[in-house]
Amino acid sequence: MNYSKENFFTAFIGARVSLRVLCQVGMLIALAFVLERLTPIVNLPTLRITLSFIPMMCAGMFFGPVWGAVAYGVADVLGWPIMGLTPIPLILLSRVVNGYLFGLFLHREDLRIFPHAVVNAVVTQVICGMGLTTLGLSLFFGSPYLPFLWTRLPQFGILIVLHIAVFPVLLKLREALRRSGYVSV
Repeated sequence: MNYSKENFFTAFIGARVSLRVLCQVGMLIALAFVLERLTPIVNLPTLRITLSFIPMMCAGMFFGPVWGAVAYGVADVLGWPIMGLTPIPLILLSRVVNGYLFGLFLHREDLRIFPHAVVNAVVTQVICGMGLTTLGLSLFFGSPYLPFLWTRLPQFGILIVLHIAVFPVLLKLREALRRSGYVSV
């Protein structure tokens, strides 16, 4: 099989690469950084509720699982030195998996609140929030996993509701961007 430079990423990674996509993903990363690091709703050492999932959900919805994973991973890595945070590899893995799941569940033509938004919200919060992120924080702080998980359960409930609540707005945004030619899905 003959692969040129132009279709390398499409063939091996499954992601469409263009300057337009890079710029759009970069803007979503910048927006996620601002929403995560500079304007959190609740910001405690072990409990954080932000709206940074919205641009990352858009990255997965508009550009697919690979771009969703890359965007969420880059947004997290950029936050470490800028905010003076200690890197926690399990949280980075959680963000990458979360972005991938956004693209896996939401990069489709026939999106509906149920099952797509509901299943996406529950699965991402269970696997990434309750699983990887809580495990990473419990290891980082040296505290037992289960008591740590119990203190974070309200966060997951609130985030599941927020994911589902913003979904209709994101569908309208996707339709407007599709009509203007900015996204293809």
